[in-house]
Amino acid sequence: MINFVEIIPQNILDNMFDTVESYLGIKLSDGDERNLFLHSLAPIIIGLYNSINDTANQNLLRYARDEKLDEVAEDFYKTTRLDSTKSFCKGIAKLSEVQAQDVTIQAGTKVTPDGLLIYLIRDNAVIKAGQTQTEVTLIAAEPGEKYNGFLPMKIKFIVDPISYVSEIYNTEISASGSDIEDDETYRQRARLYMESLSTTGPEGAYEYYALSADNSVSSIKITSPSPGVVRIYALVDNGEIPSQEILDKIYNACSQKDRRPLTDKVEVVVPEVVNYNIELTYYLDKNFSIKEEEWRKSIEGDHLDHSNGAIRDFIKWQQSDIGKAINPDELKYFIQNAASFEVEGIKITGVRRLEVTSPVHATITENQVAKAANIIVTYGGKE
Repeated sequence: MINFVEIIPQNILDNMFDTVESYLGIKLSDGDERNLFLHSLAPIIIGLYNSINDTANQNLLRYARDEKLDEVAEDFYKTTRLDSTKSFCKGIAKLSEVQAQDVTIQAGTKVTPDGLLIYLIRDNAVIKAGQTQTEVTLIAAEPGEKYNGFLPMKIKFIVDPISYVSEIYNTEISASGSDIEDDETYRQRARLYMESLSTTGPEGAYEYYALSADNSVSSIKITSPSPGVVRIYALVDNGEIPSQEILDKIYNACSQKDRRPLTDKVEVVVPEVVNYNIELTYYLDKNFSIKEEEWRKSIEGDHLDHSNGAIRDFIKWQQSDIGKAINPDELKYFIQNAASFEVEGIKITGVRRLEVTSPVHATITENQVAKAANIIVTYGGKE
């Protein structure tokens, strides 16, 4: 940060003594109670100097935070912080058997994946007489990123029973939920504001409007496959593929006539998915048997199913950006860092050996995103 006020504790203390002694016309001795009083005041004065510096820095986009960042970004960059959004996904509602009359599933019907997080049927759904199922949309009861990432068939426990309805479950991964925009993301988006003022359709302008379309949008890639065509690729939080609803929001934000050149044709699409497999075997240090269970969970997840832990963190990192090359070295880092300890400030890994069969390093194009398909992780034991 910038030091608007110089903070050298000894100089501040000396200035305090010079001021008081000049006013009193005497030299304060070491045992003088006024000497002790000034020493006790020094930390408070130094703290005030630091507060002055911090307050001054809050006027700058680079250092502003919380509500002060809101004021700076709104007043000077015309950019407001994005609100939190609710996760949603497509699903299916099924009957136990064919009925002679329509069966209505009311909006607001509750379904849960774990008994803690609640999803609701977003719109009224009707299973017509003679049919056994219909498509529904499941939306989180509250906004937040914690509702993302539930795989198909995981949101399946009906909280509000409905006559004849035997099953309600998601058919795609829940996505597009986000917490309120954090300071760093907000700051980076505000910096793009100046790009949006251009009338020539620069890459930064399209990126600014695309990222501002919805808080769940996390990665944008702007390309021009042919003259006059602007193709926007998008991902949402955790590197998931955005729904058509999110793509429409991005299109509407970027295609307005006052935001693009007349000759630009805007297209908003999802990136091509390049699948890769994870297959590896790891061994832990035999000298730390007490840490074995803890480290295994840190690597493979709390239930050893890769739903969290280092393996899942790598998967999220790998798919977080469009065009990011597949890098097995990062996978090794995530695993070794998850099972580590410190000795005299030096971090040492508890992974004795790590044999990675796949993935191998691979470069992907600017319109692709790498996603894990099959995951085979073997714990080889201690050595």
